[in-house]
Amino acid sequence: MAKNGKFLTGALIGGTAAAVVALLLAPKSGKELRDDLTKKTDEWLDLASDYTDEFVAKTNEMGSIVKDRASDLSDQASDLASNVKGKVSESKEDMDDITSDTLEDLKRQSTDLSDRFRKAASEAKDVAEDASEDIVITVKETEAEAKDTVSEGAAALAEKSKELNEETPDFSEVKEELKEEVEKNNPE
Repeated sequence: MAKNGKFLTGALIGGTAAAVVALLLAPKSGKELRDDLTKKTDEWLDLASDYTDEFVAKTNEMGSIVKDRASDLSDQASDLASNVKGKVSESKEDMDDITSDTLEDLKRQSTDLSDRFRKAASEAKDVAEDASEDIVITVKETEAEAKDTVSEGAAALAEKSKELNEETPDFSEVKEELKEEVEKNNPE
Protein backbone atom coordinates (compact mmCIF):
# COMPACT_ATOMS: atom_id res chain seq x y z
CA MET A 1 0.00 0.00 0.00
CA ALA A 2 2.84 2.41 0.83
CA LYS A 3 4.50 1.78 -2.54
CA ASN A 4 1.25 2.50 -4.37
CA GLY A 5 0.73 5.70 -2.36
CA LYS A 6 4.26 6.90 -3.11
CA PHE A 7 3.89 6.05 -6.78
CA LEU A 8 0.54 7.87 -7.00
CA THR A 9 1.96 10.88 -5.17
CA GLY A 10 4.97 10.97 -7.50
CA ALA A 11 2.76 10.55 -10.56
CA LEU A 12 0.44 13.28 -9.35
CA ILE A 13 3.25 15.76 -8.67
CA GLY A 14 5.06 14.87 -11.90
CA GLY A 15 1.89 15.19 -13.92
CA THR A 16 1.11 18.54 -12.33
CA ALA A 17 4.59 19.85 -13.02
CA ALA A 18 4.44 18.63 -16.63
CA ALA A 19 1.03 20.22 -17.15
CA VAL A 20 2.19 23.54 -15.71
CA VAL A 21 5.32 23.59 -17.87
CA ALA A 22 3.33 22.63 -20.98
CA LEU A 23 0.76 25.33 -20.32
CA LEU A 24 3.35 27.98 -19.59
CA LEU A 25 5.37 27.20 -22.72
CA ALA A 26 2.36 26.86 -25.02
CA PRO A 27 1.86 29.75 -27.46
CA LYS A 28 -1.57 30.90 -26.20
CA SER A 29 -3.14 34.15 -25.24
CA GLY A 30 -3.42 35.16 -21.58
CA LYS A 31 -7.12 34.37 -21.42
CA GLU A 32 -6.66 30.93 -23.01
CA LEU A 33 -3.76 30.21 -20.68
CA ARG A 34 -5.81 31.24 -17.62
CA ASP A 35 -8.71 29.08 -18.77
CA ASP A 36 -6.40 26.11 -19.31
CA LEU A 37 -4.75 26.61 -15.93
CA THR A 38 -8.14 26.86 -14.24
CA LYS A 39 -9.34 23.67 -15.91
CA LYS A 40 -6.17 21.76 -15.02
CA THR A 41 -6.27 23.03 -11.44
CA ASP A 42 -9.89 21.89 -11.10
CA GLU A 43 -9.03 18.48 -12.55
CA TRP A 44 -6.16 17.99 -10.10
CA LEU A 45 -8.23 19.19 -7.15
CA ASP A 46 -10.97 16.73 -8.12
CA LEU A 47 -8.41 13.94 -8.34
CA ALA A 48 -6.97 14.87 -4.93
CA SER A 49 -10.49 14.92 -3.48
CA ASP A 50 -11.17 11.45 -4.93
CA TYR A 51 -8.00 10.06 -3.32
CA THR A 52 -8.89 11.67 0.00
CA ASP A 53 -12.41 10.19 -0.10
CA GLU A 54 -11.00 6.74 -0.89
CA PHE A 55 -8.54 7.01 2.01
CA VAL A 56 -11.31 8.01 4.44
CA ALA A 57 -13.48 5.11 3.26
CA LYS A 58 -10.64 2.59 3.72
CA THR A 59 -9.84 3.95 7.19
CA ASN A 60 -13.50 3.71 8.24
CA GLU A 61 -13.69 0.16 6.90
CA MET A 62 -10.59 -0.88 8.87
CA GLY A 63 -11.97 0.71 12.04
CA SER A 64 -15.22 -1.18 11.60
CA ILE A 65 -13.36 -4.48 11.20
CA VAL A 66 -11.35 -3.88 14.38
CA LYS A 67 -14.48 -2.92 16.31
CA ASP A 68 -16.31 -6.07 15.13
CA ARG A 69 -13.36 -8.29 16.07
CA ALA A 70 -13.12 -6.68 19.52
CA SER A 71 -16.82 -7.26 20.06
CA ASP A 72 -16.47 -10.91 19.01
CA LEU A 73 -13.54 -11.45 21.39
CA SER A 74 -15.42 -9.81 24.24
CA ASP A 75 -18.48 -12.00 23.57
CA GLN A 76 -16.31 -15.13 23.48
CA ALA A 77 -14.66 -14.21 26.78
CA SER A 78 -18.06 -13.58 28.39
CA ASP A 79 -19.41 -16.90 27.09
CA LEU A 80 -16.36 -18.73 28.41
CA ALA A 81 -16.70 -17.11 31.83
CA SER A 82 -20.40 -17.98 31.96
CA ASN A 83 -19.76 -21.62 30.98
CA VAL A 84 -17.01 -22.01 33.55
CA LYS A 85 -19.18 -20.52 36.31
CA GLY A 86 -22.00 -22.91 35.38
CA LYS A 87 -19.70 -25.94 35.47
CA VAL A 88 -18.21 -24.91 38.81
CA SER A 89 -21.69 -24.43 40.27
CA GLU A 90 -22.82 -27.83 39.02
CA SER A 91 -19.68 -29.48 40.38
CA LYS A 92 -20.15 -27.84 43.75
CA GLU A 93 -23.79 -28.96 43.94
CA ASP A 94 -22.82 -32.51 42.97
CA MET A 95 -20.03 -32.46 45.53
CA ASP A 96 -22.42 -31.20 48.22
CA ASP A 97 -24.92 -33.99 47.41
CA ILE A 98 -22.22 -36.67 47.50
CA THR A 99 -20.80 -35.30 50.73
CA SER A 100 -24.14 -35.31 52.59
CA ASP A 101 -24.97 -38.87 51.43
CA THR A 102 -21.55 -40.10 52.50
CA LEU A 103 -21.86 -38.43 55.86
CA GLU A 104 -25.25 -40.05 56.57
CA ASP A 105 -23.88 -43.50 55.77
CA LEU A 106 -20.81 -42.98 57.91
CA LYS A 107 -22.80 -41.70 60.89
CA ARG A 108 -24.66 -44.99 60.91
CA GLN A 109 -21.42 -46.96 60.95
CA SER A 110 -19.50 -45.14 63.67
CA THR A 111 -18.87 -41.80 65.29
CA ASP A 112 -15.11 -42.06 64.80
CA LEU A 113 -15.40 -42.67 61.05
CA SER A 114 -17.97 -39.88 60.85
CA ASP A 115 -15.46 -37.34 62.17
CA ARG A 116 -12.84 -38.49 59.68
CA PHE A 117 -15.16 -38.25 56.69
CA ARG A 118 -16.48 -34.82 57.72
CA LYS A 119 -12.92 -33.61 57.69
CA ALA A 120 -12.36 -35.15 54.25
CA ALA A 121 -15.56 -33.58 52.91
CA SER A 122 -14.54 -30.17 54.23
CA GLU A 123 -11.15 -30.49 52.54
CA ALA A 124 -12.78 -31.56 49.28
CA LYS A 125 -15.08 -28.55 49.42
CA ASP A 126 -12.08 -26.24 50.00
CA VAL A 127 -10.29 -27.80 47.06
CA ALA A 128 -13.37 -27.30 44.86
CA GLU A 129 -13.69 -23.67 45.94
CA ASP A 130 -9.97 -23.07 45.38
CA ALA A 131 -10.25 -24.66 41.95
CA SER A 132 -13.28 -22.53 41.08
CA GLU A 133 -11.46 -19.38 42.22
CA ASP A 134 -8.46 -20.33 40.08
CA ILE A 135 -10.72 -20.87 37.09
CA VAL A 136 -12.45 -17.52 37.56
CA ILE A 137 -9.06 -15.78 37.90
CA THR A 138 -7.81 -17.50 34.75
CA VAL A 139 -10.93 -16.41 32.85
CA LYS A 140 -10.49 -12.82 34.02
CA GLU A 141 -6.84 -12.86 32.96
CA THR A 142 -7.83 -14.28 29.57
CA GLU A 143 -10.43 -11.56 29.19
CA ALA A 144 -7.84 -8.91 30.11
CA GLU A 145 -5.39 -10.36 27.59
CA ALA A 146 -8.11 -10.29 24.93
CA LYS A 147 -8.80 -6.64 25.73
CA ASP A 148 -5.06 -5.90 25.55
CA THR A 149 -4.90 -7.61 22.16
CA VAL A 150 -7.83 -5.52 20.94
CA SER A 151 -6.20 -2.36 22.32
CA GLU A 152 -2.95 -3.22 20.58
CA GLY A 153 -4.82 -3.83 17.32
CA ALA A 154 -6.60 -0.47 17.69
CA ALA A 155 -3.27 1.25 18.43
CA ALA A 156 -1.69 -0.39 15.38
CA LEU A 157 -4.65 0.76 13.27
CA ALA A 158 -4.31 4.31 14.62
CA GLU A 159 -0.57 4.26 13.84
CA LYS A 160 -1.25 2.97 10.31
CA SER A 161 -3.91 5.66 9.82
CA LYS A 162 -1.43 8.28 11.00
CA GLU A 163 1.16 6.95 8.54
CA LEU A 164 -1.38 7.05 5.73
CA ASN A 165 -2.35 10.61 6.66
CA GLU A 166 1.29 11.64 6.57
CA GLU A 167 1.64 10.17 3.08
CA THR A 168 -1.28 12.20 1.69
CA PRO A 169 0.16 14.82 -0.68
CA ASP A 170 -0.32 18.50 0.09
CA PHE A 171 -1.54 20.29 -3.01
CA SER A 172 -1.70 23.72 -1.41
CA GLU A 173 1.89 24.55 -2.39
CA VAL A 174 1.30 23.46 -5.99
CA LYS A 175 -1.91 25.48 -6.07
CA GLU A 176 -0.11 28.58 -4.77
CA GLU A 177 2.70 28.17 -7.33
CA LEU A 178 0.14 27.84 -10.16
CA LYS A 179 -1.67 30.92 -8.91
CA GLU A 180 1.59 32.92 -8.79
CA GLU A 181 2.53 31.82 -12.32
CA VAL A 182 -0.90 32.79 -13.62
CA GLU A 183 -0.62 36.20 -11.97
CA LYS A 184 2.92 36.66 -13.35
CA ASN A 185 1.84 35.85 -16.88
CA ASN A 186 -1.38 37.83 -16.68
CA PRO A 187 -0.81 41.09 -14.80
CA GLU A 188 -4.43 42.15 -15.29
